[in-house]
Amino acid sequence: MARESASAKSGSDLGRYLSARRLTPLQSSRLERLRDAARSLAAEGGYSAVTMRAVAERAGVGLATVYRYFSSKDHLIADVHAQKSMDVIDELQRTPPRGRTPARRVATVFRRMLTATAEDLQLAAAGVAAITSSDPIASSPEFWNQMVMVCYMDVALGEEQVGDRQAIGEMLGHVFFSLMCGLAAGRMSLEEAMSAMDRAVALVFDGAAASHGG
Repeated sequence: MARESASAKSGSDLGRYLSARRLTPLQSSRLERLRDAARSLAAEGGYSAVTMRAVAERAGVGLATVYRYFSSKDHLIADVHAQKSMDVIDELQRTPPRGRTPARRVATVFRRMLTATAEDLQLAAAGVAAITSSDPIASSPEFWNQMVMVCYMDVALGEEQVGDRQAIGEMLGHVFFSLMCGLAAGRMSLEEAMSAMDRAVALVFDGAAASHGG
């Protein structure tokens, strides 16, 4: 029960971030059209295809409207990825990761994240470009660690004590991003990425257990 409660709280934290602006139903609908437009453009042509003008045209709004919601295309693409994270978290809450050990459950969560990444590699590549851009909104490590990685860790672990959870999440987040880059660039298969992630999780949790025991 405690694990489910923590998972729900983390998911709601990310949800609150994504809906932090007080929007009318019309504005919420317009925001979803902008996200859908950016997502489809990225899927068709990658990062370069997502321009604010192209998003405006596909969403059926004026260019100024896009800028009312997003400061740049990197901000918009990062928002699309944050929304995708929310979708993965929702799915994980409906079907919680199984495993007798914390490491196994965390590995299962990262496997689902990698699967979601591999489902649209053009969008993943656009996300890598946005997250590594100079835009402080899109590339904020504090956001991705606190609002995304913490959510994933809480879904897997709930209230279970595993040592320094924040440090574990940050370290595995770096590994995941590296594997996301490899997938998006076509340098590795999904199976190779999952195997590498499994090894990283095992090594990090072995180290955390040894440190906690000492």
